[in-house]
Amino acid sequence: MRRVRFAASSCLLLTATVFAQAPAPIERVKITDNDLSCQAKYDELQGLDKIIAEAKATQSSGQTTATAGQAAGVAAEVASRTGLFGSLGGLTGHLFGTVASKTAANVAEQQGQMTAAQAVEREKQALARKEHLTQMFLAKGCSASDPSAAAKTPDATITTAALTPSAAASPLPAVAEASAETLAGKRATPLTVAVEAINPEDLLGSGKTLVIPTAYVTLVTEGRVSASKQAGAFQQGNATARASANFRVLGIDKAYAQQLAKAALDNLIGQLRAAGYTVLTYADVKDRDLFRSAAREAGPKADSEGGLNTLTVAPSDEQLFQSGFNGGLFSEFISGGKTRIGDATLIIPQYSFHAPQAWAESSRGYKSVSATTNVVHGMNMASARVTWLGQPVSRMMRGIPGVATTKPVINVSEKVGNLSQGADASPTAANALSSALSNFGGGNIQRTVTNYELAIDREAFAAGVMNGVQNFNAEVAKVAAAAKS
Repeated sequence: MRRVRFAASSCLLLTATVFAQAPAPIERVKITDNDLSCQAKYDELQGLDKIIAEAKATQSSGQTTATAGQAAGVAAEVASRTGLFGSLGGLTGHLFGTVASKTAANVAEQQGQMTAAQAVEREKQALARKEHLTQMFLAKGCSASDPSAAAKTPDATITTAALTPSAAASPLPAVAEASAETLAGKRATPLTVAVEAINPEDLLGSGKTLVIPTAYVTLVTEGRVSASKQAGAFQQGNATARASANFRVLGIDKAYAQQLAKAALDNLIGQLRAAGYTVLTYADVKDRDLFRSAAREAGPKADSEGGLNTLTVAPSDEQLFQSGFNGGLFSEFISGGKTRIGDATLIIPQYSFHAPQAWAESSRGYKSVSATTNVVHGMNMASARVTWLGQPVSRMMRGIPGVATTKPVINVSEKVGNLSQGADASPTAANALSSALSNFGGGNIQRTVTNYELAIDREAFAAGVMNGVQNFNAEVAKVAAAAKS
């Protein structure tokens, strides 16, 4: 029994010591950057290229280690069930084999996953730093052919957009800006947008006067989809198929995203005015104490949910108001659960768009299992909602007052940019171990991992956004026009 305890404790010691510490983070901007010579910038850029290459190699190695550990865990489980470890020496051998093999397999899988995750983050940091240094190198007039030469424009000012780390790390391709016609919704095509309206009579509570101080647009910056399928209980073997796709979006910066939010806001204001309402804008109310003192988010607001990293923006930094647990979007404009605006119904619209379009599927056949991922260059309007807060009334609540889409996905564009597929990042260890697992009766593990990049066309991307916005806002205007007290 002492041997078993020693073996188990040795495995636990291994678990605690194999993980390497994460390397020091790479700062995108340093306070000493203006002191760097052209040669120093050039040397650091060369070093960053090496770090990026090493990070990519580490990601692949980590994924391979994780899958190998996962496969070894399956093998250990199969061996345990078939009694193979028992041949090592009765009960002691069986316990030793089960504990040691499973622990080592778990360690390998966790180590691989952590190593890959650290490498992904390090690559992002290095890309962000490289982009910043490249901007400085070019703006200062440094020469790549002779980096030791003095800068031609040493006093040049470097401006950096306030982006999330993920967006800042993405190189932005040179693309044409969206046209005024597109941003005005004039290129929109008719779409069927199913909506639900709750308490439209609130719109009439202040003499048909509305205030719409902002609009929020949420865009995807990067994400991941995956699928997995295992053999069924009545199928022979223990086959498993896994597929995943990673993607990121290039070309969305803060100014462009805010331009889309402003276009969405202007469109709603215009359609509600056409429906017979008086609409106050942010310019009309920004000097009121309530709006001047309202807390703001340090935007753009980044979020991560369901495998997607997103960026939420308003038409300007001033219009990105803080949301709270009590009151949600309206938390800065309510007191005691009631509106603090006595002369108008407050409205805040939200629009969420997903591009590229990505989904995963899996299936089980008579003798096989499969998993696939799909990534295409279109755009979906994932959701749209206009929420309002009118004057206090007594009634039974049946939902959040406003208008919202009832379908989770609405296709608003077939193509919003150029989608490129990177090298297959599938770990080779999974297939290499399949024959060994077959010997145990374990079956095969098949896995694919593919990376994608979507370089947006700003005109096409804006057209997709405004296609969804124009059609949804038209439904809101219909509800407003038909509202009855």
